[in-house]
Amino acid sequence: MGSGPRGALSLMLLLLAPPGRPAAGCPAPCRCAGTRVDCGRRGLTWASLPAAFPPDTTELVLTGNNLTALPPGLLDALPVLRVVHLGANPWRCDCHLVPLRAWLAGRLEREPYRDLRCAAPPALRGRLLSYLAEEELRAACPPGALCRGALAAQLLLLCLGLLHALLLALLLCRLRRLRARAARRWPLTTPLAGARDPR
Repeated sequence: MGSGPRGALSLMLLLLAPPGRPAAGCPAPCRCAGTRVDCGRRGLTWASLPAAFPPDTTELVLTGNNLTALPPGLLDALPVLRVVHLGANPWRCDCHLVPLRAWLAGRLEREPYRDLRCAAPPALRGRLLSYLAEEELRAACPPGALCRGALAAQLLLLCLGLLHALLLALLLCRLRRLRARAARRWPLTTPLAGARDPR
């Protein structure tokens, strides 16, 4: 730190900054302490759940809300997340819970997730999420629910592929024009000044 007013201001800002919090801050309905984000017992639903959490989150508390599923990729976006508390939520065990089940299956520590039970549909009520097969979750969705999502994803990929092809074609046309312009300016067959014709 430098001396004078700038150094003192920098030191004061450094001392006042909360430890372990990124610039993005804590999501609105939650409380944060270091790298722990507590969104427990806030009455959160799929719609009111924060869209993202700080990327340095190591512990996430979602206990005691009204969550029936989690948005796909929500937990995958937290690379250093060690544990998430999910108990006391009315989980709806259908195809929307497949991403959460896949995330849980990839955890080495499974003890914190043993008490997660299905609240719906009636055929799966009371079953432990950790013991459900992916096929059981997919079968609980109405016919076509998965097809619509897959079709939308495929259409998006097709549009992105076409856009990529168009950009590549434009780039190749531009490159061809630049080469033609360069060939007109500096033709390779122009004899050097003072060079003799070998014939």
